[in-house]
Amino acid sequence: MRGKFIRCKPAKVFDLGREAGCLIEQRWFQPCLLLTPCMMERKAPGPLPLLNGCFRFVGLRLFLGLALLLSPVAVRARGFDTVILDPGHGGHDRGAGVGYVYEKHLALDTARRVAQLLQGAGLHVVLSRTSDYFITLEDRSRLGNSRGNAIFVSVHYNYNRGGSGHGLETYYCHDDSYLLAAYIQAYAISQTGLTNRGVKSANYHVIRATNKNPAVLVECGFVSNSGERAAMMYGDYREKIALGIAKGILAFRKDH
Repeated sequence: MRGKFIRCKPAKVFDLGREAGCLIEQRWFQPCLLLTPCMMERKAPGPLPLLNGCFRFVGLRLFLGLALLLSPVAVRARGFDTVILDPGHGGHDRGAGVGYVYEKHLALDTARRVAQLLQGAGLHVVLSRTSDYFITLEDRSRLGNSRGNAIFVSVHYNYNRGGSGHGLETYYCHDDSYLLAAYIQAYAISQTGLTNRGVKSANYHVIRATNKNPAVLVECGFVSNSGERAAMMYGDYREKIALGIAKGILAFRKDH
């Protein structure tokens, strides 16, 4: 998937103490949590290396719990029981592609794997497409708004010219989708070990127009990167991605 994302204004960061092992980021629009990249379990406190201008820290559950307490934005999908999965592209719209490796196939297979995991956990899952056909952006967002008590997760694979891009990132548009994006990003990085490109705000149609439920878009690696492309052609890679996304969704639901 290609596009631009909206950058937030510079953040003020407040250290709550190394004993707590966490920092809170004061964004211009609300107090919220700096994304942790990895662990479900609490480990030794303190910052990890700087990555793409964002600090990374351990203590996932502590972080996300503090964000819940401090954020003034109510979470719309409290106790949700439906997950709307949106495999990107389809039909004549191949998405990112190199050779015969197309984003539309990768996204569909990954979304199906996520659906199977979530259904096994007792959630109701709706897929925007179940095979290789085209759906308009308007129809995708209409589906995202069609169910109450739901969340919307759009699954994509990334691309950049030159092939230097690598790693996984998760986008949100509306403020109360931020925590869902943070959970998915953190668990997906933990599960896959991919480079953490962070949680970013963007104006992509499907997450902007889906405004009745929390909505995020996950970029699951770069088709344009020869190493990641070779890995994502195997089911093991896509299964790890799916497991990370599913774990993030389930943890978000449990904590809300």
